[in-house]
Amino acid sequence: MPLWFLLRHRLHAFVRVPFVGRRGLSLILGGFLALYLGGGLVLLGVAFDDLVREAAPGADPLLVASRGLLPFALAYAAVRVFVESGVGADLRPYLPLPLRRSGLAGVAAVLALLSLWNAVPLAFVATVCVEAALDGALGPALRFGLVGAGVLVAVTYATPMLRRGVSARPVLAAVGLFLLVASAGLEWVNVAGGVASLLDVSGWLFGGAVQGRLLPASAAGVGLVGIVGGYARWLRRAMVVDQNRRSGTAGRTSDGLDWLARRGPVWREAVLEARLLLRNAQTRWTFFTALFFVLVISGFAVFPIEVADLREAPPMELINMTLFPGLFATGVFAIYHGQNLFSYEGTGVEACMARPVSARHRMGGKLLFLEGGTLFCFLIPLPTLLLAQNPFLIVHTAFFLYNAGVVVPAMVAGATFNRKALAVDEQTFMQTNFSGGRVAVTFPLFVVPFLFLFSFDRLVLQFGGVAALGLLSLLALPVWLRGLTQLYDYNRHAMLRGFRASQG
Repeated sequence: MPLWFLLRHRLHAFVRVPFVGRRGLSLILGGFLALYLGGGLVLLGVAFDDLVREAAPGADPLLVASRGLLPFALAYAAVRVFVESGVGADLRPYLPLPLRRSGLAGVAAVLALLSLWNAVPLAFVATVCVEAALDGALGPALRFGLVGAGVLVAVTYATPMLRRGVSARPVLAAVGLFLLVASAGLEWVNVAGGVASLLDVSGWLFGGAVQGRLLPASAAGVGLVGIVGGYARWLRRAMVVDQNRRSGTAGRTSDGLDWLARRGPVWREAVLEARLLLRNAQTRWTFFTALFFVLVISGFAVFPIEVADLREAPPMELINMTLFPGLFATGVFAIYHGQNLFSYEGTGVEACMARPVSARHRMGGKLLFLEGGTLFCFLIPLPTLLLAQNPFLIVHTAFFLYNAGVVVPAMVAGATFNRKALAVDEQTFMQTNFSGGRVAVTFPLFVVPFLFLFSFDRLVLQFGGVAALGLLSLLALPVWLRGLTQLYDYNRHAMLRGFRASQG
């Protein structure tokens, strides 16, 4: 049976890698998190009918839950697009085997459903169904269970297709998302009215199916069949080994990049990293994410922020004003792409050890590339902040210096502890190469700026200390480079073994 064969092979692949302990730890932590969230949803499901009857006497709890299924499906699909990765199983190693493509596609479709992403919300659906059945509404309870399971199936199968579409057009997706957020913020779009309309549509479609009405049930069934059929077709196309496709960015290289590559081996290494970013589906997600962040920061110029807001902000509000728009906005490029340095290259030539370039030049090129990405994230919002004379420019500049001087070298250092090769041709959102060594190196540096923010009450000492620390670290980049070179020489053979094991 292909299903049993694939399950047994995945189990063997899970335990035969040298970092099986790290995988097991991730699985245990994920299981505890799923149990925690699932337990909370079970408690909510047990008390759901009482809550509904108290808030709206006379309302049917199943119909109330049905009204929220469509908004939940849209929001949950959006979360899974940006958090989840992969299609459930990598089928390419099994393509040369004498197994039918339709069988492999069916196995992948089944495995995609066997996920904690489905088990956790299903706990709420099952609990509500049991409560309704115990109250005597057995038929509507069974129909609600089928509707809830169908919604989870639709979300599971629609998520990778949405991810592929967004990955293929990251710039358009970023611009569209920015326009949507800006329209809602400027009240061009009535968000409350849109949510009310979704609730009404969900109530007619899924509530009607729960009540057993023919037209809504038929519409929901046709929609589910369409999504399942589209997923099966998409999956069979994704199983083609050689699609002979080249993206528009993979065409003729620009003269500007060629000119930079001729400036020396360090610049050539940075240019190679830039071409890796632009030419491949997986790494283009970094550009999409960075562009989204800087567009959001550009929109901060329209908000009336005063210097007193920064000086007199309470601790939690100060964290909200600095953690996302300050630390992560200018550091998004270094954080997202830096965590996977060397990992994409490991899919071709392990740790790039066969390429004739010295370790010092390799590390210098990585530093130069991430510094350039951090500068890009700083310069794009700069004109709008200057034109609006927005005091948020203080936060933006201070954390730019900190990210360029401290976070970038730390991310390069942490990337030398990566032991898993990632595929650049998978159009999935931000594969993450988990590394305990990288977390130990980089996580304390995300806490350091807040020591300045909470230790002083004067603005110049709060943000000036963060900026000064980053500037001093920038001046010490030659020292950073020497240490990074030695660290890379120490870890490169471990990277080689890990890359080979993760591909086996």
